[in-house]
Amino acid sequence: MKLFLRVGKHTLQLGYITLGLLGVVGDRTKVKLTLTPRCASRSRHLVSHHNERRTSLRGVVVEASSLRAMSAAAGVVAAIASGLANGSWNVPTKSQAPRCLHAGEVWKWENIWFLFNAMLPFINTAFVVAVVGAETLGTIYGNAESSELWAICASSLLWGFGGVGFGQAVKRCGIALGTSICMAVIIALGTALPAIVEAENLTTAQAVGTSVGASLGIVGFALGAKAGLIRDAGAAAEAEAEAEAKAKILSVEDAAAAAAPAPAGAANDGISISEVGVHAGGEMQVTSGAATTTADAAATRRRIFAADIAWCLLGGVLSSMLQFAFVFGGGLVDVARDAGVSKVAAAMPIWLLCFLGNAFGHLAYSCAELTSNDAWGLFASADRKTTAKSSALCVAMAVGMPFHIHTYGIAAVLMGDAGAVFAWPVVMSSTVFTAQLWSVFLREWDGAPREAIRCNAASLVVLVSSVLVVSVCSFY
Repeated sequence: MKLFLRVGKHTLQLGYITLGLLGVVGDRTKVKLTLTPRCASRSRHLVSHHNERRTSLRGVVVEASSLRAMSAAAGVVAAIASGLANGSWNVPTKSQAPRCLHAGEVWKWENIWFLFNAMLPFINTAFVVAVVGAETLGTIYGNAESSELWAICASSLLWGFGGVGFGQAVKRCGIALGTSICMAVIIALGTALPAIVEAENLTTAQAVGTSVGASLGIVGFALGAKAGLIRDAGAAAEAEAEAEAKAKILSVEDAAAAAAPAPAGAANDGISISEVGVHAGGEMQVTSGAATTTADAAATRRRIFAADIAWCLLGGVLSSMLQFAFVFGGGLVDVARDAGVSKVAAAMPIWLLCFLGNAFGHLAYSCAELTSNDAWGLFASADRKTTAKSSALCVAMAVGMPFHIHTYGIAAVLMGDAGAVFAWPVVMSSTVFTAQLWSVFLREWDGAPREAIRCNAASLVVLVSSVLVVSVCSFY
């Protein structure tokens, strides 16, 4: 029996079908197809073409996979660079900084912070306009969803006040503990949010690796906090011992004389004799009858501690709002790409709005500090050379801070659809690692107990491990 294939007006004889020659298997009759020479030649051609096409497609897949890996690697480098910049741009505010890098020879912290935040939005806006273009920015914002623009603006305002909360946390809990708690909240929220939003774009290996990396980052912060607390406790004990060594201890005779009845009409500074006790060590202790009871003191300490932790949590949550702006305003990146903006600059329209909103909180806080500390006059009290140097360092800070944010945006875009999940913990861990290195360079650990130095070294190792784990899992 002949077999034909008809396609439109064309008919092709495929071959002959011979029935029954091969017998019957079960309920089915085996069919033998004998191809004509022409059809056999055509079939071989089609099979050869299919194999070539499959090989070509396999090459395209391999090439695309290589490009994704290269893009992810570039994203990791950008994220680490962002962390290096974030851990370094505020060095001029530190009193331990070398004189050439210290902006506070005459100015106080609030003077530096005010000028820095006053210049920051102008420098960042000029940079974004120069790269993207004013007309293109207008097109991007005009085509963007209003809900995304509102989300970016609201998150940016909260991000600005996050700096205030962070500052209060450090002021109340100390640099080590305050920074550690805030950074732990920032890395946890900043990693979890995009992971939830982009869950469908994450593989199991990526989700597990990111969770492990973020957890390592939190452990690294905790070790850094422990090192700082041990160092500060050792410094406090050393200062107390030095003060005790310099203090003059009253002799037993002097103490007894002080405890003797005072002449009639003599003043006793409001301290009754019954409140003075002489101890065998020759020291005289005075206890106030109006002293707070132990229970009241413990309750007061608990309230203060709760308030301190609340400031740390508030500072961490509000400081995470930058990541909220990027995640919920991520559609602006696609709009920018459609408008012809390059991949590495696609997040810049988001950062322009972020820095404008961020300025309000920082300027309000620094103005309040300038007023309460009567520091406005310090802007005019320094000589021209000192003012020029401090102003130049503030400009450098206002360049370094946007560099950190823009390189984070580049990293998140280069690392794929779920890039924010991977880039954020790498940036935060690199930030704290860089800050720790600066603390060593600025000799903040000189004279610290060995246990503190060991904890700090362990913190650096764990933070590096965090960066490596997240970086590696971003490739899978």
